[in-house]
Order: sequence, then C-alpha cells, then structure tokens
Amino acid sequence: MLKGIAILLMLFLHLFSNPDFAATTTPLLWIGELPFATIFTRACNPVGFFLVCSGYGLAYSYLHSKLSLRIQTKRVVRLYLNYWLILFLFIGVGSICFPEYYPGTFKTIINNVTGWSVDEYDHPAWFLLPYCLLCLTSPLVFRVMDRIGLWWSLILSFILSIASMYVISKYIAPAKAYHEWYTMFFTYFDLLFAFVVGAFICLMGAKRKITFDWLKEHQYVGGILVFVWFALHCLTGSAAIGTLFLCLFMMLYVNLEIPRGLNTVLLELGNKSMVMWLIHAFIYGRFFHDFIYGFKYPLLIFLALVISSYLLSIPIMYLSKQTIGRIEWLNKKS
Repeated sequence: MLKGIAILLMLFLHLFSNPDFAATTTPLLWIGELPFATIFTRACNPVGFFLVCSGYGLAYSYLHSKLSLRIQTKRVVRLYLNYWLILFLFIGVGSICFPEYYPGTFKTIINNVTGWSVDEYDHPAWFLLPYCLLCLTSPLVFRVMDRIGLWWSLILSFILSIASMYVISKYIAPAKAYHEWYTMFFTYFDLLFAFVVGAFICLMGAKRKITFDWLKEHQYVGGILVFVWFALHCLTGSAAIGTLFLCLFMMLYVNLEIPRGLNTVLLELGNKSMVMWLIHAFIYGRFFHDFIYGFKYPLLIFLALVISSYLLSIPIMYLSKQTIGRIEWLNKKS
C-alpha cells in the first residue's frame, strides 16, 4: 500500500513540478505566483518511498536467510527484462507514430537500453540503474550493518548521502555532467541513506517491538499530524530532511485507520507500481500529452494519468507473465 502511495506521488510530481503547466491548463488554487499543485510536489518523494520499502523488504529477506547475490541477480534481470519489454512496445509504436523522435541514433538506443541515459525515451527510468546497483550490493550493505551496528550504519549513510548531494548540486548539476561515470557513484550514495533507513526499521524492529498505541487510540491526532506534515514539507521542500519527513509519514500512516476501500485501491496500485513507473512518462509525454493535459484542472489531469497508466499496465503485465514469467531460470527460488 505504501508503494501505491509512492506511485501516486510520482505521477503527481512529474505532472506538476514544472509550473509552466499552468500556461495551458486551469489551476483553481494559487499560492502567490505558483499553482498549489506545484507547491504540493515539494512533499512528493516517490523515490524515497520505494527505497525505504525496498530496504525494509530486502532486510526482511536477509533476516530469514533468503537474500543472496544470485537471488538479487535474478531480481535485476527480471526488472530489466520488463523494462526492455516496455521499451519494445512503446518505442516500436513510437517509431511508426513519431519517426522524427524514435528510435534515434545507435548511441541513444544503447544509452536507454542499458539505463545509463534515459532522457530521450523514458526519463523516470533514471532510477533503474542505481536501484539495481543497490539491489546487487544489498547483501554486502547488510553485512556491513551487522559489523558496525545499526546506529553507526544510519549515521554513516546519512553523512555519505549529504556529501553526495553537495557534490551533485555544487559540481555535477552546474556542469550538466549527469551521465558521467562518477555521477553514478555519487547517485548511489545519495540514495543509500533512504535504503538503509528502511533496513534499519526492519532490523531494529526484529530486536525490539516498537508500537505507537497512543496514536491508534487518538486517530484525530494522527489526522492532524498528517496535515501538518504535508504543510511543513511543502514549506521546506528540503531534500536533506526528506527521508525524515518520509519516515514520519509512514509511521503515521500505519497507525491510522484507513478505510478498507482506499487500502484496496492502494494495494492494487502498489502491485502495478513497477509498470506504472516505467510507462507513465510515455503517456503524459509525447504519446498522449494533449489528451492528459486537455482535462485542464490538476485533479482531473492527475486522475486521467493514474487511470490510463493503471489500465495500460494490465495488458503489459499479462504479456510479461506470458513471456518473462515463463523463463525457467528466473522462477527457480534458489
């Protein structure tokens, strides 16, 4: 369900983070000179959501001796095969409908297929390669956490993350050196902190049971805190403390009594989140840009992208199951 929230935040972020969208649409609420939808994107941290969830899930597997380089290699291969399937479908259609853009030069094809540089095809897929590197190195990360301790792991990963953000913002971004080999090095350590936070929560929870019964008994307080959380995050929008805000939200969410219908929707979106992540930019970008933004109002635009991404994910996941899902090596549990 948290992955369901994450994919909703991702779609909202990509639709409205650039205030220029207001030039051709009709935002109803403005804060100063900015549409509220753009300000709200400051509270959207979908990558952090996915990283915390992944760190938690992989740490759980590690605790139960179900994590190894071999298993993680299969995970990465499966993810890349799904990515290639999506590229094959969309770039194949794009080559017919938009031959001036697709497939592009040989270098463009190689960059996008490997995930090294994805701007020309599917910009949200920038996360693919560093995430796969985190998956492959996760057994080593957890062994280091065991060796130096959970709190020192948290502190060290935070320092590495802050240092990496500084280098990226001070040197890499101004030089637009996003696709140099060393950029991936700093990106890895930038993302590592949120991943370690998820693992920390899981491993700490295994040592001592942590509960927030008071919040469960005072639901209205939790609701107020969620509102205050969003308001403060919209005001700050700081990447340095983004993971802290993220953990506070997760803590509040799991202690709130969410309506069953909403939880069902979030669970379904979470199950489709991987495909929705990799296809939504094609939909609101070159393929159906005018259709999506033609709904004029931010809420309707957002719903149009969510629904269309979800509906398209269904046949793609079916096709994936009938092709990638039949590869015997990937289905072996060991």
